[in-house]
Amino acid sequence: MTISETLVEGLQTPMEGIEELVHREQCPTCGADVPRGFRFCGQCGRALAATLAPVHGDLVTIAFVDLEGFTSFASEVEEGDEVRRLIRGFHGLVREQIGRYGGFEVKQLGDGFMLAFANPPKAVACAAAIQRAVDPWDAGGAAIRVSAGLNSGDAIREGDDFFGHTVNVASRIADRAAGGQVLVSEATRLAAGPLEGLRYEDRGRRQFRGIRQRLRLFEVVWWD
Repeated sequence: MTISETLVEGLQTPMEGIEELVHREQCPTCGADVPRGFRFCGQCGRALAATLAPVHGDLVTIAFVDLEGFTSFASEVEEGDEVRRLIRGFHGLVREQIGRYGGFEVKQLGDGFMLAFANPPKAVACAAAIQRAVDPWDAGGAAIRVSAGLNSGDAIREGDDFFGHTVNVASRIADRAAGGQVLVSEATRLAAGPLEGLRYEDRGRRQFRGIRQRLRLFEVVWWD
């Protein structure tokens, strides 16, 4: 079975359905399908870019989601179509979960994403749902797994992008996450609180480049 077939079977979604997900989004407010690139929902009229208010002081949870092992896989697979199908399938899966949990796609970063959430519990649940959908995931002996890092706090918003300390910390945490791991800051753990079907495992305090104080990290673990 090819990696594309494995992905499709895991999602229980036909490939044409995955292709459709790549070209559409869902309104976080009412859940209606919205053509990709649209800024307003045709059903409820909500401005999609305004799902997270840019007012200074608002709590925002930033998540960086990445595929570990994709670069190695892409360099070893001879068929370019196989690589494209894999990445499109993954992008479709992530965007489906973003819509389901009311997140906001800030930007696509190669094979990964930067996401933003106004609701910390939904941010953690979304990252776990993405991981759960593709883990374990094997591509001809080369394991491809999801890693994610989340942090919550105040963030500077310019247009559809976010900047500042909260974003920088989330990016640093994502860099520490191994394949199959969702790591969150203590700020995110406290903001999200207990979640059904998930638990937090303390991974201790870590030192990050450019950040004076050591930060405590927690791994999000899910079970059936």
